Amino acid sequence: MKDLTPMMKQYLSIKEQHPDKIVLFQVGDFFEIFFDDAVVAAKAMDIVLTTRDSNKDNPIPLAGVPIHAADTYINKLLSKGFKVVICEQVEDPATAKGLVKREITRILTPGTVTDSEMLDESRNNYLAAITSLPGGEGAYFGLAAVDVSTGDFRINEWSGEEAAAHLAEELQRLQPSEYIYTSQEAAELLRPHLGVAEASSTVFEYKAAPEQVRTLICRQWGEEIWENLSLSRYPAAAAAAALALSYLEMLQHPARGRHFRTLEFLAPGGRMTVDGITARNLELTRTIREGKRQGSLLGLLDHCLTAMGRRLLRLWVEQPLTGRQMIEERLDAVEELLQNPLLRKKLRDILRQVLDIERFCSRLCSGRIGARELVALKGTLQKLEPLAGLLGECRSSLLHSLRQLPDFSALIERIGSVLVDDPPLQLREGGLIREGCSEEVDRLRRIARDAKGWLLEFEKGERERTGIKSLRVGYNRNFGYYIEVTRPNLGLVPPEYQRRQTLVNAERFITGPLKEMEEKITGAREQLCRLEYEIFEALREEVAAQAPLLQAAAGQLARLDCLQSLAEAAERYRYCRPRFTEENRLRIKGGRHPVVEQNSAERFVPNDLFMDEKASILIITGPNMAGKSTYIRSAALICLMAQMGSFVPAKEAELPILDRIFARVGASDDLSSGLSTFMVEMRETASILKEATNRSLLILDEIGRGTSTYDGMSIARSVLEYISRRIGAKTLFSTHYHELTRLEEELPGIKNYTMAVKEKGKEVIFLRRVVPGRSDKSYGINVARLAGLPLEVLLRAEAILAELETAAAKGSQLSLVPLVMEAPPQDERAMEVVEELKALDLNRITPLEALQQLYRLQQKLFQEEDNRGEIN
Repeated sequence: MKDLTPMMKQYLSIKEQHPDKIVLFQVGDFFEIFFDDAVVAAKAMDIVLTTRDSNKDNPIPLAGVPIHAADTYINKLLSKGFKVVICEQVEDPATAKGLVKREITRILTPGTVTDSEMLDESRNNYLAAITSLPGGEGAYFGLAAVDVSTGDFRINEWSGEEAAAHLAEELQRLQPSEYIYTSQEAAELLRPHLGVAEASSTVFEYKAAPEQVRTLICRQWGEEIWENLSLSRYPAAAAAAALALSYLEMLQHPARGRHFRTLEFLAPGGRMTVDGITARNLELTRTIREGKRQGSLLGLLDHCLTAMGRRLLRLWVEQPLTGRQMIEERLDAVEELLQNPLLRKKLRDILRQVLDIERFCSRLCSGRIGARELVALKGTLQKLEPLAGLLGECRSSLLHSLRQLPDFSALIERIGSVLVDDPPLQLREGGLIREGCSEEVDRLRRIARDAKGWLLEFEKGERERTGIKSLRVGYNRNFGYYIEVTRPNLGLVPPEYQRRQTLVNAERFITGPLKEMEEKITGAREQLCRLEYEIFEALREEVAAQAPLLQAAAGQLARLDCLQSLAEAAERYRYCRPRFTEENRLRIKGGRHPVVEQNSAERFVPNDLFMDEKASILIITGPNMAGKSTYIRSAALICLMAQMGSFVPAKEAELPILDRIFARVGASDDLSSGLSTFMVEMRETASILKEATNRSLLILDEIGRGTSTYDGMSIARSVLEYISRRIGAKTLFSTHYHELTRLEEELPGIKNYTMAVKEKGKEVIFLRRVVPGRSDKSYGINVARLAGLPLEVLLRAEAILAELETAAAKGSQLSLVPLVMEAPPQDERAMEVVEELKALDLNRITPLEALQQLYRLQQKLFQEEDNRGEIN
């Protein structure tokens, strides 16, 4: 420390306050990073690592980025889970006496980012605060999910044996970018399930008594929130909310929660809970293989024009409604927008010009909004009146209610009367305030304008007085105003001129009157810039006071955007309005998979589906690739889309209101937990059997295939019997265990369906049509042929299959079936001929050449037969 410069000591004093964060330290036009932080940050940001004081024995590792490009590099750090402290110079180095003063201006963590450039506009950026409390039946887990960028603040609580699993499912749905825990035990318990990076999770030492928790929450939202949400009954959830508030306060977050909306529970009444496994298997918000939004249901339905709408539509997809009235209100609105394309076009034209008001409010309350953004806000608010006028003509109750937007006419007028139409980017250099807004601003501007005229007259007078025609008056930041005289004219300089600067070809001077005017001009300019910034700050505070109303308008606009998006999708993809019935009946005519039909190269074949008390479990058999999985997923997606208020891909759909949808489709090893494919499959199935009711829809694909044939078949049959006798849920069960089709005769409510195929020799044509009945064949070898397996492998497989079927018919044990001999030589010659035929390019040979080739191959086969005859 003795050899360190004062600046480095200043850096270390900041670093000691934030040992777990990377400190970006402003030095001139750069942010510099030192010591171990530099080594880590250089790798994370992919920049060069260098050293400071390289000529000394112990040079200091150094990495730096230019301030104008810092956001890009900061984003890289945050995306990799690092926390960042921004330490900036808060005084001008030119006027500073000694060490330049520096202060922490921002503390950024992955879960507290507010800058739009660093965020995905189509999804929330959650900070997850997790608490655990002991309970009588196991631990209580509390969760607060906070999106600082939009003001969302939601809580939830779970207890009992499945508490950790339910919390993990919710976190998988939310996909937080940062986690904070009150205990290391909770962190260790959840981390294997979530794959949370060390850098993005923190154990925050926070222990608050119940009365302190209540004080924090009531200070933020008022006393009534405690009673309205009955938070005394949810101590873990309340503690999570207090943990999040304390963490943000510790970070000195500039918004201080002023823009947070009212506290609410994550899964409020009237919405369906869709677990993470079902969301993944149905590819609701991202694809299984690539994890992308494009190719998911959300990617298909999203025709939103605002960032607020895109985020809300994701919530609608993840949490469908369970209240019929709310569903019908959405459907009425979608139907009206669908039937009135001109209205929809006008609404879309307006929405296209709307700001992301939710994230605007976050930056507004933290003082990170510029003059240009306030002018843009004024433009958005001016669109609300014509928008309300259009909605006032609508018949549907939901659209009609959305017209009730707050009145921002006074705010529009205020912004317009204070700011110029095209303000500069820099806030502290003047030019922000409209003429007539402030008498003092206008006076100072007149001084600046008059000064220009005075300087021109002064220059003209000095030329005439001295006889120096090349004399000119100039200005620079270092020396202020000056009189410049070229060297050949220095003999004409009057004695009252005071030398200020010497150049190669000229000298610069100052006089008493010019010095007085300089002080007057400089003082006026500094005063003008300071006053304009003060007026702007006052205006920004006035607008920030309107944040609750702005957020209310943002919510209305987001809902409208979602409704028009669903209407747009219904028109583009030819969807129909679903009808809901109080009877426990599910009938779909001409149902289609919404995503597959748009991405498939072949024409999609629609299928019907009917389920009631007499047909509540459908066992679906058929070959691989025939479309079983697509069919059962189509049913789940149609039901989910209907309950989110969307039209559905079918000719007709009559549906019950479902309380849950479960989908277990395929499985994979969970290597991080050391679980096999079969174990993952059984855990998912167990969870479904515990939580499903007779108002649920179950999508079960290939249960039991991860173990031996008899084990798998036994488990599959037992699961079906349990669903039939104990749960009574509507179930679509696809399987290759054809023996299960016998259950149609043994248990009530079970019906067999199969995927229709057409056989043509050894080829199979998939008709993609679901028909009543059962399949006795899996056509596995036919599918292998389509996949392009070598002919030798296919012939060998057919021979083995024939032997196994013969042995099974005789009652032999499968394990004792003798090995089949290798393919005979004549089959090898036949395979050679087939390979040569496949290699022929018929587009490049003449008919005569084709006949010659055909003759040659035929002779090759005849020759082989003649050879066999001679041997015999």
